[in-house]
Amino acid sequence: MTTEINAVFKQVRDRLQQLGNGVADLAQNHADILDSPTIKDSLVKFRQAYEESMARLAKPNFTIATIGTTSSGKSTIVNALIGRKIAPIEAGEMSGGILTIQHSKEFKLFIEETEGAQWLTGEWEGISEKEIYARIRNGVMFPYHQARQKQELIAPQVRAYVPILPAEDASLLGLPEGIGIEFIDLPGLKSIQDRDNLKVIQQQVHKAFSLVALDYLQVDDRHRQRLLEELKKVVEYLQGRTDSMIFILNRIDQRGQDDITLAERIEQLQLEIQETLKIERLPDIIPLSGRFLYYAQCAWGTNAINSNSLVDATTRRQYLSGMLKDCSSLIRSHVFEDKTLKKWFRDIEDRLDDGDTIDDESMRKILDHVNSWSGGDRLWQCMRDRVRESFAELVILPALIDVLENYKHLVNVIDVEVNIKKIGKKEEIENKQQNIIDGSERLIREVENIRGRFRAEIEEIIGLLKGSDSQDKFKTTQYLDSKSHQGFSSLLELISQIEGDLIQRLIFPVRDALEQDKGTYELEEELTEVVTPPNARAIAKAYDLVNRKLAKFKQDDSGYFIRQVRHDDQGKIRSMDHSEKAVRSLYYAMRKAITKRAEFTLQGHTKQFETGLLSLVNRLIEEIKNACLQELPDLDLDKVIISDFEHQVMQNPPQLPEELFSFADTIQQNTTSQREVVGKKKETEHYTEGSCFKQEKTRTVTKNIYDDIEYRELKLPNYKNMARQWAEGITQEKQKLWNIFDDWISNYLNLITKECDRSINKAIKSTERAFDKQLQEIEKNAVKQEEYWQQFERELNAVSEIYQQLK
Repeated sequence: MTTEINAVFKQVRDRLQQLGNGVADLAQNHADILDSPTIKDSLVKFRQAYEESMARLAKPNFTIATIGTTSSGKSTIVNALIGRKIAPIEAGEMSGGILTIQHSKEFKLFIEETEGAQWLTGEWEGISEKEIYARIRNGVMFPYHQARQKQELIAPQVRAYVPILPAEDASLLGLPEGIGIEFIDLPGLKSIQDRDNLKVIQQQVHKAFSLVALDYLQVDDRHRQRLLEELKKVVEYLQGRTDSMIFILNRIDQRGQDDITLAERIEQLQLEIQETLKIERLPDIIPLSGRFLYYAQCAWGTNAINSNSLVDATTRRQYLSGMLKDCSSLIRSHVFEDKTLKKWFRDIEDRLDDGDTIDDESMRKILDHVNSWSGGDRLWQCMRDRVRESFAELVILPALIDVLENYKHLVNVIDVEVNIKKIGKKEEIENKQQNIIDGSERLIREVENIRGRFRAEIEEIIGLLKGSDSQDKFKTTQYLDSKSHQGFSSLLELISQIEGDLIQRLIFPVRDALEQDKGTYELEEELTEVVTPPNARAIAKAYDLVNRKLAKFKQDDSGYFIRQVRHDDQGKIRSMDHSEKAVRSLYYAMRKAITKRAEFTLQGHTKQFETGLLSLVNRLIEEIKNACLQELPDLDLDKVIISDFEHQVMQNPPQLPEELFSFADTIQQNTTSQREVVGKKKETEHYTEGSCFKQEKTRTVTKNIYDDIEYRELKLPNYKNMARQWAEGITQEKQKLWNIFDDWISNYLNLITKECDRSINKAIKSTERAFDKQLQEIEKNAVKQEEYWQQFERELNAVSEIYQQLK
């Protein structure tokens, strides 16, 4: 396989060099006709793209990313595959940052100084493997895990340069000589709950060949559905390429005797993963004992098995002792019926106990057995097969795209200029010149008309999305699909899912905690599954305060907590103010968490949003291209405009806007007054006593003194009402979200049409210069003969043939 990939790789580099030389020869041999500013500009851009492409193919890089579900042993697998201990594997989830391990003959460590970093940063050379591991684990990952509990931070970006196994032993992956290899150990999705870090990781995964780790202990009937849901989320959010993924069922050494056979389990998983991820073919699932392979491979090191190991005797003893202790049951299961082999492994154990050195020959035998028993051999074979399938797409194509696009545009520009230079009559030039001026004016008007039609279409789409509720959602989806807006109809369901996620996973847990008087730490732990630790802690802290403060409030039948205090009772006013502040702090913490969660979820689905937009943009581009073809077919000018336009669009892909989600609280404080007894007064009153002989008498009586007393009233929503208000806030913001998308789509379409206008004007100016120059040539009677053009076109066609072979 290495020979096959080598041949393809060498052929591509040779042809690319031929293309570059061919263009250079054309420019040198025909400088007199390739002298226009437009052609010179296109030649410069082609040369820049060509040199960048040659540089990338001179030192290409093959990237393998490890992603996976919670506690699936990703980092152990990485260490097993590189043949050394670099990725932190102790103390639970330690892969919080992005760790890139790149092959290098020298040992180096680089830790980027990201904003707010509270861990080790800098660059070190000539340090040992153990020092690299210690600095990554203790100097970076552990401090980051502590710091991220208190504040949101960009995850550490760590790059370790060390010799790694698949580079030292090229037969393992079958990659051509000179290909750089790097592994990226990415954090689990539960370690990423914010948009910025997710965005960084998406960029890493998208360009990589991916290994997806699953935990065998999570594939039984009781846990498998949750595992599949987490897997779907991991793949969707990280935007991995499902066509270049290998799934690893790790920790098969935990399989019990009563479990169904491994073959049955894998077949079951293959069907379920295929359905869950909507992939065309059954996925590759490799059963593996990552820890078993890790111990054995690190005990040998990174050199090829047919060479000498560089691992010292002490380090080898440590790894083998760990293997015999932690993987003893797995070893016993494989040597059970082979008494000779069983005795041989016991002898190895005795030699380790006696402090003896395990020689390379014995180590080769151990590693051979472990590769077979752990699943290592199957994994490397599967990786070799996938490398052969994916190499061109992951390594070669990205290096060629820009240079091929620039060549296509260069040829289109040359064709127009040559077509003009072939004209030998002044009248023909003047006619074509006028035709192009008229056609360009019509084209610019038509592009504006197209933009207007699409703007109206966007308004209709956004109006439908805004007005759609659960009752007419199906009708809206059907209508959008019928109008070829499938990308937008999926957004409707996605926004509903996000709304449901916020309510179910954020609002309801807080409401239930308030109603059930749950413990603060219990709530905080539950919320860290959904939002960043600082957000979860802020909610839990505010929740605890609200719980204590609202104990002094009465609850009425309308769903509110109410408390009234006299405006002049400063102690109670302060107490009530603190209660209001507590509730406002809860609202603020919830608003912030909901916003962050919504932004994170939206970032996880950027592909769907961008696909929706591109479904519209691609139709816009097609209409513009058709308009170019109709209005400016003369001299192949339409091809110049279209190729330049398409290249500019490719350079400006759509990206979601930064500010997406926020809402305000609704708490208000009222002042009321009521008439009350404020004191007592004594008055003398007159009264009559007796019936026949009436006597006027007086007496002293005590009467109430009334006054209008001002009260401060605080009416706070009860727990259900809080949840309702938060949910209503989400619904209101959902409407604003459609407005944001409306602006985003409109701005992008405006950008597209402006790029089109720019391409049209650029092409027209270029042809005007070419026409003027050809008129001068005609006047000087210096028009080149047909034989010259035939020779030039033969040379150009020969170069274009190389281009076709590279495509």
